[in-house]
Amino acid sequence: MNAMQGFTARAAALFAAAVAAQVVSVSVLPRTAGFTRLLYTLACLIAFDLSLWICARLSMDGVTLGVLIPAMSALVPLASICLGLAVYHESASPLRIALLLTASCLIGAAASFG
Repeated sequence: MNAMQGFTARAAALFAAAVAAQVVSVSVLPRTAGFTRLLYTLACLIAFDLSLWICARLSMDGVTLGVLIPAMSALVPLASICLGLAVYHESASPLRIALLLTASCLIGAAASFG
């Protein structure tokens, strides 16, 4: 099966939703206070479960795991760091950002060889 087979506009929208759900889950994680605050814990778990459900649907629709997982592995950390900078005012040195971008590119490159 071609790696891009099944990657339609619908699949792209679902993929974006899965990434967004994981980023929401990660962004709520600090507010769970170690899963001791019920509402934030539920929000975190529901968002993560939603992302997994969407990924399962994408896989069922023909998007291969060899494309799906590396792409998520590259995009979720990048988006989470951007969110951490914007929402939690975390610091990020140019070296940290450069290393993350390099790692994301390597993940993408590795996914294309198969």
